[in-house]
Amino acid sequence: MKKTLAILVALVLAAALFAGCATKPAEQNDATEKPAATDVPVVTDAPAPTDVPVTQAPTATPAPTAEPFNDPYKVEITDWDDAEVRNFSFDTIKVNGKTLTDGGVATYRLEIEDTIDGTDGSVKTVTMRGWAGLTEEEIIMTGYQIDDGAVVLSDKNFEATSDAVKAAGGDYAIRFSVDIPVEGLAGQHELKVVLKTPEGLYYMNPMANPFVLMYEGVQAADNALDGVITAGEYSAKYVLDASNAQTWTGTSIGDRSIEYRLDLESDGLYVGCTVKGAAIGDMIQLNFNPGARLDGVPGLFISFKLEDGKVTVLQHNHKTQLKDDDNAGGADITELVGTAYAAGDGAVVFEAKLPIELFKVTDVEKADQFDAAKENLYFGMFVVMGGGGYTNQSSAPGSSWLCKDLGIHEYFI
Repeated sequence: MKKTLAILVALVLAAALFAGCATKPAEQNDATEKPAATDVPVVTDAPAPTDVPVTQAPTATPAPTAEPFNDPYKVEITDWDDAEVRNFSFDTIKVNGKTLTDGGVATYRLEIEDTIDGTDGSVKTVTMRGWAGLTEEEIIMTGYQIDDGAVVLSDKNFEATSDAVKAAGGDYAIRFSVDIPVEGLAGQHELKVVLKTPEGLYYMNPMANPFVLMYEGVQAADNALDGVITAGEYSAKYVLDASNAQTWTGTSIGDRSIEYRLDLESDGLYVGCTVKGAAIGDMIQLNFNPGARLDGVPGLFISFKLEDGKVTVLQHNHKTQLKDDDNAGGADITELVGTAYAAGDGAVVFEAKLPIELFKVTDVEKADQFDAAKENLYFGMFVVMGGGGYTNQSSAPGSSWLCKDLGIHEYFI
């Protein structure tokens, strides 16, 4: 019995000893060597990490596209086919006043001569003559357009209308004769007759029995500031003389005359003037309304003051990117533009190159945004000569010098 009890006590002590060893971590001697590391990599089933993309810095928000300026004077011309026409006829073509054909113009145009040849520089004026009657609209003015340029209208282009024309064209029939100045025009151009009614403008039948003539001018010449105006050097010509001058000073222009020649290039406006009857101190002027952005204010006046053997150029009424000076009496910009001067044969000739910056007005909101490539450079012709003031615009200055009141939107380049 004692033997059996001793055995049981021994088994209990052994079990307790075993349990204590299982729950208590073994103490490791600092001197015990750690197992050597192996070079075998640990392989897992997880995919290898990919390169993390670098987030680009946000790009700047593009500036909104500028809305085109709302030009109140853009001309819309209705095609002849959309007009209510009673009848019409295109009768006569003249060159420098000499009749090329009278009657049967369609035959002349289509079978004999396709284009008026002015390549030798001798052609100054092409005349287009005919008659037309609309069914319900009175024709109040007639005129011309060269290519897509300014429409030049007048109530002086009418001739006496015969009973035969009235019988064929109706009560509103008129006979017209339109002189189109082409002197110096370079290259090929379309010459078009335009009619004005109270309702708008109409092209004279540009397709059938053509009221469109092609004109081939001299070869284009480079602009040169040398005091000599050569054929092909300018793209437009206008004349101010007794035939069209209006005055606000109660005087007469007499036998004085000014030929303005203009050519707008990417770097500026080239101006050439031939002045007959000039005197020292006379002011040959152009009044500008770039893109109609100055409509509610006075225009940007540029004066060419004739002096002894030279011309002085002045900027009036506004500050511009060229000159930060709004001196109404005239800020001298002669040194900022190119000029040339010549005199002889009873006339003064001067030329100038007006930089594009001159037409970007800085003291009127958004007027410095004028884009000569997309907007019309409206202008009017003015002179102060012999103590009198003159213009060829439809409205002479009275109590108002605002652009919208002077009608300078009639011409543009």
